[in-house]
Amino acid sequence: MSNNPEYRAAWSAVPDVVHAQAQLRKLEDRRRALGDVLSPDMARRKVFDDAVTATRDGAEFPADIGKRAADAYRGALEAESEVLGVSEGIWSLRAHLEYLRTTDGAETALEALGKRLAEFLTEVKKPAAELNGARSAEEAIQRGGKAPAAWKTLTDMLGTLRNIRDAQLAILRPLGDGHRLQELRQKGHFEAAGIAPDGVPGDIMRAMTSGHYDVNYLVYIADIPNVWVPTSFEALEAEDVIDCGVPDDSVIDYTPRERIIPAHPEPVRHGHERAPDISLK
Repeated sequence: MSNNPEYRAAWSAVPDVVHAQAQLRKLEDRRRALGDVLSPDMARRKVFDDAVTATRDGAEFPADIGKRAADAYRGALEAESEVLGVSEGIWSLRAHLEYLRTTDGAETALEALGKRLAEFLTEVKKPAAELNGARSAEEAIQRGGKAPAAWKTLTDMLGTLRNIRDAQLAILRPLGDGHRLQELRQKGHFEAAGIAPDGVPGDIMRAMTSGHYDVNYLVYIADIPNVWVPTSFEALEAEDVIDCGVPDDSVIDYTPRERIIPAHPEPVRHGHERAPDISLK
C-alpha cells in the first residue's frame, strides 16, 4: 500500500477495497505471529533425535516413542496447515486488490480524488488572494502585510498538490498503457481538460506538462475552471483527439455504364489497287 495519504484516502471511498485491505492487514498480522514452524517430518525427527541424545546421556529410551512422535507430527501438521492457509489468504487478497484497482472501483477512487482536488484548490484561494500580486518570496516580503505568510503557506501546500497528482497517476496507470499515460501528461491533459497551449502562459504550461509545481502554478490553477481529475483512462484519452482535417465527402459513381465499341473503318481506296486474276487458264 502506498504511503501517499491522498492515494489511501481515494481508495477509502471504495467499500470493497476497504474491506479487502482490512482483512489483508489481519491476515498479515496473524502470519507474523505464527513465526517459523517445523514441518511434520522435521517435528517427528526432532522427537527421535531428542530421545537418542537422552539415551546416550544415560536415560531410558522412551517406551512411548511412537506416541510422542505421532503427537509431534500431528501438532506440526496443524501448525504448518495454518501457515499455508493464512499465506494463501494473503496471496489471494493481494491479487483481489489488484483486480479491484482495475475495475469500476478505480472510477470511484478517481471521483473521490477529483472532489479532493476541488476542495484543496478552494483552500488555496485565500492565501493566494493575500499575496497581493507577489510572484516570488522576495516580492512577498517587499509587499509586506499578510503576503510573506501567505507565500509560506502556499509553499507548504505544494506537497499536497503533488500527492494528489501522484495518486491520480498511480490509479490511472493500471488502466491503460503507461507510455501513453506519460505522453498525455506531457501534453498537459493530465492536469486540466480542454487545454489550449496558446492560451496558457509559458511558465504555467511548463509546470503543467512536467509536474514540477511552484507557487505561481498553484495560484494559477486555483483560479481556472477546467482543472480536473479524469474518471477513467478513456476520459483522459478523449482530451487528445487528433485532428485529421476535413473529410473528403466527394462521391464516386460506380453505376455500370454501357460501352459502345466503334465499327471498324472501311479500307481507304487509293485508285491503283488491282483485283487479283483468279481465272483458270
